[in-house]
Amino acid sequence: MVYRPDARTSLPRVAVTRHASSLGSWELAKAAPAEALRPFAREYVGWNEHVTMPLCRRELPTEEAPLIINFGAPFRLFTPGASRRDADRRSFVTGAYDTWQLVESVGATSGVQINFTLIGMRVMVGRPIEDMKNQAVALEDIFGSFAHELTERLFHARSWEARFDYLDRVLTARLRDSRELPAAVRCAWQRLMASSGRASIASIVREVGWSQRHFIAQFKHQIGVSPKVFARMLRFGQVVRDLRTGTKSDLADLALGAGYFDQSHLSRDAREFAGLAPGELRKSLLPDDGGFAA
Repeated sequence: MVYRPDARTSLPRVAVTRHASSLGSWELAKAAPAEALRPFAREYVGWNEHVTMPLCRRELPTEEAPLIINFGAPFRLFTPGASRRDADRRSFVTGAYDTWQLVESVGATSGVQINFTLIGMRVMVGRPIEDMKNQAVALEDIFGSFAHELTERLFHARSWEARFDYLDRVLTARLRDSRELPAAVRCAWQRLMASSGRASIASIVREVGWSQRHFIAQFKHQIGVSPKVFARMLRFGQVVRDLRTGTKSDLADLALGAGYFDQSHLSRDAREFAGLAPGELRKSLLPDDGGFAA
């Protein structure tokens, strides 16, 4: 279950949402990381869930990458954009996605998810993440013994507040130094984030002083996707947040609010990134922040 709420809004330390229906029951506890971490980590999400039958969700590409520590039954992951079962994963980390993925819950799960920005994931991993694109990698394969320590400490913490406070401490120590990231890539990421994907790639290339070919290759190597695709993911991510919060009811307003030229451009990205038209995507929303049903 990969939750992607809007981490840009101001949150209390812990906000809890609960749901119970024929689908099953779930509790979501959400909190903003410490201020110093927010360029790297957007939100903490804790969950407890018990489904009455297998529940498959459609996870959508945005400018974030989750790290998931799951204490319960493993998730069933499917090949991106397809229905072939790819792997079972209990705890995992992803790179950038440029297409949707299907994630199935079976039985009871609980755990904690950290929604990193892509640049935060790059710093967290400590190396370029191009090879993690469209991948869900077992936590221990990336972080070794740190994965075991993180899981144990979070599992034994007595409350959501204690878990999130621990994450603040351990991530502050781990994410303190981002100097190994090329300054030009960091600058481009900041420009695209600040403009919600509307900044001109050509103007960014002129600003960083690299050739366009070298800039695109380096951005993709470090972050996992090209700057143009990243800009599209930023715009589509805003649409996903607006759909989840219900802040815009008209699809044309939804498109314009996210920086699309018109509704047809939104429809193109929705079909590429989500496999559905925007209206169909809206209809697939589960209640109480439960994500998008597949």
